[in-house]
Amino acid sequence: MKELLSDSAPQVLAASGDLFKMKKHELEEFAHSLPPEAETRVRLPIVLLRRRDLGLSAFSIMGDPYEEYSILILVDAFQGSFEQFREQKSDPVVIFKPQVTLLMRRFHSLLVLGFGSSNIRP
Repeated sequence: MKELLSDSAPQVLAASGDLFKMKKHELEEFAHSLPPEAETRVRLPIVLLRRRDLGLSAFSIMGDPYEEYSILILVDAFQGSFEQFREQKSDPVVIFKPQVTLLMRRFHSLLVLGFGSSNIRP
């Protein structure tokens, strides 16, 4: 994220080879909403994966634990240090559609929504 903040037109290369462009004002708001160390630890974009196997309108957060920690801070579902988060972390971290809606309104250009399925058959 630190590199993206210094860029006037932030973008990253997607797995598909396309450029994923981010809005500078969303990136700045995102960075200001998180602890200072987030600049060097969070990788963008953050993928929110819809998981029907986890419940109605449940999403898991793809990436490292710091991405999970950051999203929980942004949806006001956790207050505390990263170390406290790691001690209390459930696996997987789950957020729900109302939280995703709020995140998408604020940080649309920094998030990717994905859809997954469980290998378990009912």
